[in-house]
Amino acid sequence: MFKTIAAFFFFISLTFAQTNVELLSHYNPYPSIGYSNIWGYVDSLGNEYAVLGTRHGTSIISLANPQNPVEVAFVSAPQSIWRELKVHSHYAYVATDGTGNGLQIIDLSQLPDTAFLVNTLSTYFNNAHDLLIDNGFCYVVGGDFGGGMSILDLSNPVNPVRTAYYTASGYIHDIYIWSDTIVASCGSSQNYQLVDVTDKYNPFKISESAVLPGIYAHSGWMTEDKRYFYATEEANVRDLTVWDLQDRTSWELVIPSWEMPGGATIHNLYIIGDYAHISYYSDGYVVLDVSSPEVPFVIGHYDTEDAWGVYPFLPSGITLISDIQTGLYVLQFNPANVPPTIMHTEINAIFNNDPVNITAQIIDDGSIAEANLFYRTTFNGTTSSWSLLTGTTSGNNQYEFTIPGFQHLTEVEYYLAALDDSDSITTLPAGGSGINPVGNIPPTQFFSYLFVITGPPV
Repeated sequence: MFKTIAAFFFFISLTFAQTNVELLSHYNPYPSIGYSNIWGYVDSLGNEYAVLGTRHGTSIISLANPQNPVEVAFVSAPQSIWRELKVHSHYAYVATDGTGNGLQIIDLSQLPDTAFLVNTLSTYFNNAHDLLIDNGFCYVVGGDFGGGMSILDLSNPVNPVRTAYYTASGYIHDIYIWSDTIVASCGSSQNYQLVDVTDKYNPFKISESAVLPGIYAHSGWMTEDKRYFYATEEANVRDLTVWDLQDRTSWELVIPSWEMPGGATIHNLYIIGDYAHISYYSDGYVVLDVSSPEVPFVIGHYDTEDAWGVYPFLPSGITLISDIQTGLYVLQFNPANVPPTIMHTEINAIFNNDPVNITAQIIDDGSIAEANLFYRTTFNGTTSSWSLLTGTTSGNNQYEFTIPGFQHLTEVEYYLAALDDSDSITTLPAGGSGINPVGNIPPTQFFSYLFVITGPPV
């Protein structure tokens, strides 16, 4: 029989630096104050703006020249380390958590000359943590009176009217909405829930995910096909979880954990097309390729000091990052070829002399042209030359390699190699190269395991 090793751990083959992302400009108008979240706005002439939360108000920054951002208006507010902003029509709606200031409504119609506060709505709540606007309704969450969700009708955008206050999910930290369905991130409840808001006067809960102990269910976004929910948690336990919501009455956890190397804490995430745009606190801006939603991998990265928010929706294609300490970053993500990413878990010992079936996942932004495993043995102080195995695949980016069984106290060393359709080569462990065959120049480190035969072969 075969001994199968099929557990996976994500080894990211990219070098994390400024990868596939170009810095267009950096703007820090209030270096001693600090910043929070960010949104974008496009005026009637097509001019783009950053709407940037600061500790003491909202900064509106012209991006007419993305290489030279200029603040064109500022609306002050009570100080808060949180400031969440969204735009509807030519109005910005700004919420803060803990200031008792309600909801600020800012008129942007006079840009680029000026912007000004037209109302501060405190009829329905004093504090709120976040908001999202969809199809003429503003959904405000995480506020006072239990942190539920207020639904505001924006038919009169300066004087919104609340149609419902939903509390069945408890405290809601953040939301995503599509087709009158809310995905609620429920914070310290450690789970995610679906809420039907078709009737804006009578929302109701559809289903909820399993509780994931230790996480803080912070936020998330759906893939473009509205099947997979990419959830971020802010307790630095799992970073990302991915849920299959093909059946809205149940939640299937298809990726229990995805994390960046180095232990940075994730914050916000948005998905456009095949890419998830993420703000990581100490890792800055991270882009994942999610074209295969159950196998994401890093395709872009730009490190800022302490990123809070990301906004990737401007028509020009530029991405905005708000950094807590250093302000606005205007970035251009340019997807280009990246080397294959190989995922595999090392094994340590085999307790019979059966062949060992090693399984790895190998993914790429294009396609894999060749996948190999090289192994050698050491017995009684004698080390063999390298032997080559070519991988077989059963789909889903999974490759299998069968290393023969060996006698007691034989050590086996091995490494993996892959070539993509752009002629980029990756080895795992990293550092190898070579073609004909791919990976024939070994890295300096290897995986290894020992045959320990404690009884007769079975």
